[in-house]
Amino acid sequence: MLRRLDPSSDLELLAEVSQLLTHFDMQRVLGRVIRLVANAVGATRAHLFLHPNYELDWRNIFQTDRLDPDTIFSASVGGLESGLPGLVAQERSGLLVRDVMMDDRRYVFGDELRDAQSALAVPLICNQDMMAVLLLLHPKPEHFTENHLRLVQITMNQSAVAVHNARLENHVRSGRHQFQAVLHAVNNPMLVLDRSGRVQMMNAAAERYFEESDVRLKSGRKLVDTVQADSAFTRILSIIDDPPRGETHWLFKAHSEQRNLHFDVLMSVWENPMQGESGFVVMMHDVTTLIELDRFKNDMLRMASHDLRSPLALITGYCDVIEMDIPPDMPNLLGYLEAVRRTTTRMDNLLTDLLRIERIQSSPLELYQPIVVETLLATIIEHSQPGAVQKNQQLLIDFHDLPEQIVADPIMIREAMENLVSNAVKYTPDNGQIIVRAFSRGTALYFVVEDNGVGIGPEHLPRLFTSFYRAKQAGTEHIDGSGVGLSLVKTVIERHQGKVWVESEEGVGSQFGFWLPLSS
Repeated sequence: MLRRLDPSSDLELLAEVSQLLTHFDMQRVLGRVIRLVANAVGATRAHLFLHPNYELDWRNIFQTDRLDPDTIFSASVGGLESGLPGLVAQERSGLLVRDVMMDDRRYVFGDELRDAQSALAVPLICNQDMMAVLLLLHPKPEHFTENHLRLVQITMNQSAVAVHNARLENHVRSGRHQFQAVLHAVNNPMLVLDRSGRVQMMNAAAERYFEESDVRLKSGRKLVDTVQADSAFTRILSIIDDPPRGETHWLFKAHSEQRNLHFDVLMSVWENPMQGESGFVVMMHDVTTLIELDRFKNDMLRMASHDLRSPLALITGYCDVIEMDIPPDMPNLLGYLEAVRRTTTRMDNLLTDLLRIERIQSSPLELYQPIVVETLLATIIEHSQPGAVQKNQQLLIDFHDLPEQIVADPIMIREAMENLVSNAVKYTPDNGQIIVRAFSRGTALYFVVEDNGVGIGPEHLPRLFTSFYRAKQAGTEHIDGSGVGLSLVKTVIERHQGKVWVESEEGVGSQFGFWLPLSS
């Protein structure tokens, strides 16, 4: 039996609908609201056409596969391009069809009105977004009235706001789940803190770290109250206590003396302007294994370099002895001995380079001292001139705006500069030209070596400063080298907080350079 409409029943319906729509569980509530409305206006069938632009939202909000097939209500994504629902979506207002057969718009009605004589269609719109169209049907003409249309429209307006809120809630929940999934997938300790250092969230790796440290750190507790004894958090706590002005992220190294662990720490600021919230995200990348491997490599390198010196010296010595005893009728043996000497010399030079790199990496910063820049540059040119003269090359200088002094390790810096010049001499053909430039700009000293030599292909440039890498190309087959020199330059300059670069074009020439901070 159908309910008759009267003001009191209308108010009861709207009150019941309002109560239902306070819940975010739209997949159950929305269907019940539509059934109540359909029952109130006496509709025999109700169909909800969902806008395809919000298909994912509708899947989360309204699971159509949970509908009872025996009820009068059904829902589907799409169908808003044509028919009566399409007309409502286009005009963005409700429509009342008293008699389908007598209506002038019947030519646009779709198959959904095939067994109906009267219809009522209302859009769900929120914030100018067309989300769906509700279509109510009855087999007899003149069933629906203007009062029905107003009642359904008011109810759908309420529902549109509730659906919009449910969409936002689902988006927030989905974003939170995605963030938590990413957070826990990271295999390094990661913390999300508020501005005071209170833990908002942490991943499984952080939980394991604190459990192994016998520290009970949970969400809601301040970091300083629980990790003050762990030296890995000293810099983190200092930034929380007094963040440097103008900075929003920090990258630094940390060492836990208690657990003998080393970390590369990335710390950055997060902000939520809408709610006036902010804080810090802390990512602690455990590099203990890498540091131990690097230390093992350096130890092995140092041992091998020192231990190989003795047999190389022995080989060279025996070559000299054998040369003294070679009979005059066996001149070929002299060529063999010379080949052995060249090979041992190359090995000895390689060991020397390796030991130089190891010394540079392990040298204390206390060796830094003031260096007179003009004197340093004069020494570089003096040591490089003989090699250029031997190949009849022009070695030009362009020094201007030089600072009086820099603070650096004099041996390291001289070796780095000489290496770039000697490389230019080596890879520039006879009668070529090399320009050595030095100047200051801002708070940095620049040193640049430019040549018109063989040049380097673009495919080699990214790896030029890698240890033992040599660019193999036409014109360089006869040039000796170990591929260590540029790596040594990069190591020296980065130890002084500077930066190296290279620009080159094959067949045209190269430009190698670096800058050093004047405050080093």
